[in-house]
Amino acid sequence: MLYASVNPFTNQELKNYPFGALPDFDVCQNAFLEWRKKSIPERVECFERLHMMMTEQRTQLAQLITTEMGKPLSEAVLEIKKSAGAIRYYIENASLFLEPRTVKTDALESYVSHEPLGLIFLIMPWNFPFWQVFRCAVPAVFAGNGILLKHAPNVPQCAAKIEELFLQSGFPDHLFSNHFLTNEDAALVIGDERMAGLSFTGSDSTGSHLASLAGQHLKKSVMELGGNDPFVVFEDADIENAVVAAIRSRSINGGQACNAAKRFIVVGSAANDFIAGLIAGVKKLKVGDPMDPSTEIGPMARKDLADKVKKQIEDSIREGAIAHFGMKVPAGNGNFVQPVVLTGVGPEIRSYREEVFGPVWSVVIVRSEEDAIRVANDSKYGLGVSIWTGNIHRVKKMIPLFETGNVFVNDFVKSDPALPFGGVKRSGYGRELSREGMMEFVNQKTVYIR
Repeated sequence: MLYASVNPFTNQELKNYPFGALPDFDVCQNAFLEWRKKSIPERVECFERLHMMMTEQRTQLAQLITTEMGKPLSEAVLEIKKSAGAIRYYIENASLFLEPRTVKTDALESYVSHEPLGLIFLIMPWNFPFWQVFRCAVPAVFAGNGILLKHAPNVPQCAAKIEELFLQSGFPDHLFSNHFLTNEDAALVIGDERMAGLSFTGSDSTGSHLASLAGQHLKKSVMELGGNDPFVVFEDADIENAVVAAIRSRSINGGQACNAAKRFIVVGSAANDFIAGLIAGVKKLKVGDPMDPSTEIGPMARKDLADKVKKQIEDSIREGAIAHFGMKVPAGNGNFVQPVVLTGVGPEIRSYREEVFGPVWSVVIVRSEEDAIRVANDSKYGLGVSIWTGNIHRVKKMIPLFETGNVFVNDFVKSDPALPFGGVKRSGYGRELSREGMMEFVNQKTVYIR
């Protein structure tokens, strides 16, 4: 697939980029060796400038996101703010995370130091083109590592802009470098002896292949993969708030988020009110031009992605689901999918079995809390679960029963720089963000002095 910037609202090609050569690994390695010598205060100075530039250019950067992948402009602005927030979080906490940890032993002195691994290869997705990169790169670079980026082929302008921001912020040349690589060349990058680690966000099928490559070369890897997240509504839940959160969780980025709620599991007597509120709310969502401030759902990022979601909806209806469609999509060439609530969903329905990356709310009714837990876990994925209840004490006892990396009670699943983020099962392994995310690409070195 060529690196091409195509506006999803008009399907007009804006710019394309030829495939580049393999990175100059020696140049990148030298930049890393220079950077690792910098003190934490010196690193902070660069990140302060990066934070300032992100803040000053917030509107222009958001417009670039919307133009390339179709996200409503208001959400793109929030993505830039969140990316800048991750920088601020590590400015305030990196020094503490990287301090040597003293351990009492029979030695004169023993401690664990935290040192960078080297060059880290990021293979990143299109759905959050700035946030996904920054949440990986900021802690890794703060820890002293260098970054090589292979971004998604449909957001090349975002990729180039991120590299430019790092360079203009005073980081060493080639410490953060963007590369328009073929998949074959990406495999060669993983295998190069100067590469120390790999971080990938994307589908579980691609993640499985890349994890295998990293394993062959004994490279540390972090995999943040797909999700079919359950949104569980118990009978004692505040239904009105649950409906608002259900609509928000699934409509963000037009449903193109791995941690978006996708299966809405409702227990017994909560079902009628929840479904009625959900259908009414989804019907009100405005679909249209992502540059329009009032738009809530824009086009899908690519035509092939929109076509896949439409086929998943069609198959689900054919298999027995009942469709409650929302606002009609605008006429024209945009990659739109009409929002829809699917009821009557069960294991035999495609939207239950698969991750649907679009504005589709699949509702599953169950009889009991035990059934809700069983259905929530009935997936090859294990990224997150959102639980809605009025009894916090009781639900705390259930939390260990959910096979996920994230549990959110009375809120929808989202990432936060202060909390580790990642999944289990085919949602991947490793963690991003917080201290745990920084430690993924750090050599935790044992030092023992007799």
